[in-house]
Amino acid sequence: MFKVLKYLLLANLYKRAKKSFYILFGSLISLLLTSLILNDAVSVASGISIYILLLVKWVIILSLLGLIGFSILKIINVATSPFATEEKSQDANETIIVDVKKARVLNKEKLLSKSDLIMQKYMKDS
Repeated sequence: MFKVLKYLLLANLYKRAKKSFYILFGSLISLLLTSLILNDAVSVASGISIYILLLVKWVIILSLLGLIGFSILKIINVATSPFATEEKSQDANETIIVDVKKARVLNKEKLLSKSDLIMQKYMKDS
């Protein structure tokens, strides 16, 4: 029972933080490739280009480490947040339209059902 629960929680976490997991794994692979490629480039470089390559290497590595840390923090935030359903917020225009319709209905003196409206329509015609 606990294995199933653990699987469901992990599946839900992956579903909610899929983008962060992709960024995390992509950053780790990029970090590995960058360090390997730039180590080779630094070993064959000479003169001032060694310092430039070292500077570029460490800037890239530190930025990737920052991205990895940010992804891990985002995954932790998703893991610790409640499991409420995530609903997409409505567009601003749709919200305004709904508010106008709501205000128009609330301003009516007498609210009528569909059958009352039909009866009222045919009573006026006769």
